[in-house]
Amino acid sequence: MRRSDGHPACRPVSQRAARHLRAPAYLTVPAPLPGYALAPFALLALLPFGIAAFVWTLVVLASLIFTVMWMRALTSLPATTVVAALVLSDGYVGVTLGQIAPLAIAAVVGAALAVQREKLTLAACAAALAMIEPHIGLPACIALAVCRPKALAPLALCAAVLAALSVALLGWPLCHEYLTAVLSAHAFSEVNNVKQLSFAYILHRFGVGASLALAISDALYVALIAIGIAVASTLARRTGRTSLLILVPVALAVAGAPFTHIAQIAAVVPAALVLLDIRRDDVWLVPTVILLAVPWPQFASLGTTFPLLAALVAGTLAYDLVAGRARTAAIVIACALAFFATALPADALTAVADPSRQLLASYDARALAETSWSAYVNTVGTQNQLAYDMARAPTWLALLLLCYRLGIAATSSTKPRC
Repeated sequence: MRRSDGHPACRPVSQRAARHLRAPAYLTVPAPLPGYALAPFALLALLPFGIAAFVWTLVVLASLIFTVMWMRALTSLPATTVVAALVLSDGYVGVTLGQIAPLAIAAVVGAALAVQREKLTLAACAAALAMIEPHIGLPACIALAVCRPKALAPLALCAAVLAALSVALLGWPLCHEYLTAVLSAHAFSEVNNVKQLSFAYILHRFGVGASLALAISDALYVALIAIGIAVASTLARRTGRTSLLILVPVALAVAGAPFTHIAQIAAVVPAALVLLDIRRDDVWLVPTVILLAVPWPQFASLGTTFPLLAALVAGTLAYDLVAGRARTAAIVIACALAFFATALPADALTAVADPSRQLLASYDARALAETSWSAYVNTVGTQNQLAYDMARAPTWLALLLLCYRLGIAATSSTKPRC
């Protein structure tokens, strides 16, 4: 929403239909998305807020269902494995936080399936749809263009359509503002957020300045797309799993992106599942998938319910993926670790004061939404670092393990079993 003078209309959340939103007064929550990604929400805004929220919940659930269906088509893994790997990481996070990531992830998996079936026009359309979450969709589009040059024409057409839609919805001045001001402002506003999983956050946490941390993470993001394309090309050539041409660059790019929350981590899961399907004898991939399947930083969302859900997911995956005498032990260990790893961080939580006073003091109706958001993060988003360090550690470990096992798979002299 913009004011008539071209500046953001930063109406306090407390003046809106806040029963669906639990945010402090005077907080403006940013939506740092290009115009084409905002178009569906412009339509939803025509509905009463409660109905619009319900419709979006159905979209998120439908995205999860399609992701599961398409992953079943890409692998021979049991249905329970695919569901368990995605139901919390993608579905639970998407529904409870109202995220757009599930739609982008479904589009990425759809593009991967289309590439596997050599339907390149369909793959281009799906990859373009994934651009609703740009840092998830961009690696898919680049990988498709590099690995399947015949998809360049439909990709270019999709890009033109998205650009035209953005300009039609927002106008060129706001599109230019998004590219030149909003993106960088949002990256800076989030660089010290304890719920961040990005490499930029890690660097900043260890004393690297925000500008340098973001610059290094931007470079790593680009490098990991290139590395992902190289690794995926090798694996696809050796195994025939051309779906990896899309899934691996996306997974590696998200792992090193300058902006990554737990909602985006689910984009890594499809690559891990396909790799597990190829290399069933790789014992390290089982804990990798289990660690990725649980959105650990959400430990505070449902109290005791969340540890139980985490244990259920971990136990299901251990049952499906571990055979023989070790199965029972694996199930018990996975359930116990998942339960305690999601329950223990709560003991380190301390109460966070209401930031409304600080938000009111920094309130500026003419500023970008990121100004309000930055004040919020600096007040609230830097608290409870120990608790969130404990919660993020399993995810960071899983990302490192997946990167390592992808490297081993690509350089191994033994042909992976398909």
